[in-house]
Amino acid sequence: MLFGYLADKNAKYYPDKTFLIDENRRCTFREFDSRTNAMARGLLNAGIKTGDRVAVINHNSVELFEVYFGAMKAAGIPVPINVRLAPPEVAEILQDAAPSLLLVHKNYLPKIPPKGPGQTWSQVYAIGGSTTLPDYESLIGNYPPSRVEPVADDDDPAILIYTSGTTGKPKGVMLTHRNLLADVWSSCVTRRLAPDDVALVTAPLYQAGAFGSMIANVFRGNTIVILDGFDPPKVLATIEREKVTTALFVPAMILKLLEFPDSGRYDLSSMRTVVYGAAPMPVGALKQAMERFRWDFIGACGATETGPGYIAFLDRENHYLDGSLQMEKRLQSIGKEGINTEVRIFDDEERELPPGEVGEIVLRGQNIMKGYWGKPRETAEALRSGWYHTGDLGYVDADGYIYIVDRKKDLIISGGFNVYPKEIENVLDTHPAVLESAVVGIPHPRWGETPLAFVVLKKGAPAPEIDALMGFLRERLADYKLPKGGIHFTQELPRNASGKVLKRELRDRLSPKS
Repeated sequence: MLFGYLADKNAKYYPDKTFLIDENRRCTFREFDSRTNAMARGLLNAGIKTGDRVAVINHNSVELFEVYFGAMKAAGIPVPINVRLAPPEVAEILQDAAPSLLLVHKNYLPKIPPKGPGQTWSQVYAIGGSTTLPDYESLIGNYPPSRVEPVADDDDPAILIYTSGTTGKPKGVMLTHRNLLADVWSSCVTRRLAPDDVALVTAPLYQAGAFGSMIANVFRGNTIVILDGFDPPKVLATIEREKVTTALFVPAMILKLLEFPDSGRYDLSSMRTVVYGAAPMPVGALKQAMERFRWDFIGACGATETGPGYIAFLDRENHYLDGSLQMEKRLQSIGKEGINTEVRIFDDEERELPPGEVGEIVLRGQNIMKGYWGKPRETAEALRSGWYHTGDLGYVDADGYIYIVDRKKDLIISGGFNVYPKEIENVLDTHPAVLESAVVGIPHPRWGETPLAFVVLKKGAPAPEIDALMGFLRERLADYKLPKGGIHFTQELPRNASGKVLKRELRDRLSPKS
């Protein structure tokens, strides 16, 4: 079954139920199904064939989700592009994906490169209106809302999502219709979604985590509220007004909620479950959120390459506040392997390691990507011996809980010792004045490398003396793990759209300016 036709089922079961709500529109399942059927016909009439890419540049909105499903119903491949990218970055993705058609919100038209050699798209449609380009609505309003039946296979790509490029240039990840179907049912079980849930999505829908949150709720037939961006008063007012019951928040969003002083003014009693993921969650902040909001928290871990579902999750039963060391330790894990995914730890010779030993985290399952678009060498490197090699270092304890120690590329080797930045960050984040931290390696004439820490303080917290902070670490870490390169206080950590800290930008801050 083409994934785009999943919405058809809900149009039959709950035709008049509200499906999508954004800041400008509300639509039912019947309306969404009719509009995406018509769009599929419009795309076919515009020349889209099976496997053609349809690029879309738009912020969170009903229209963005319409493009995903309309393109998939036509057996095209939607290619969402990050609206925050600069024009040269957009041009690079367009050159790589080679789309046949562009659908671009009028605010982002200046990001589109001018016509020139190598341009693959035949037309640009403007979302939100334009005086010079065909209107997005013409792809829908001029065609009947009946279903089309294009020729495609479950193992054909359903969507092409570009990685965030935290360690290099973005790569296009091909996720098949089978990948998406495998992910949605496991996500429903993991998140314990109920038929009466009202889901809130605030993270960008052009990245895999938020897209996964959306499609899991489509599968369950739930109402979805879409916000463009995360503003604490707007988010809390939306929860109150729409009676939101479940949400996906990246850690940076939870930190913003904790810093917002007026959360008690809102009726948040409808909220049952918050899923957090996409970046490491500081344990101290997580404990604060658990105490303040009393929601059920579920930690989820995934990657673009593993589909929009979860490779591992820390269930709500593991989120409790009893002050025990076991609880503190568990909250640092990503939980146990997901329903669809096998997780193993391999050494450099691709031999499985026993519990407690650090190696590369490798994965296998129906959710794993088909490969990287147009990159056979990178695909072969990532998908070796039937396993997806994540590039993350970690271990599994005797109870099956998985711990990410760090990215292989972020490993610091200091005086012959392996130093994992995340271990230092975990300790720093327990200091009462520290909101969050990030550790990078810098060159050292004697030890080769040494750690350096960037620290964000809690709002209103006095800055501790550097010597006192080093003393705090010295009591909890081996000497060779101490950030002898220094501790730098900063207002915030640079992040990408998924909320992941951009450590390369932190390293750039340390580079001498030419």
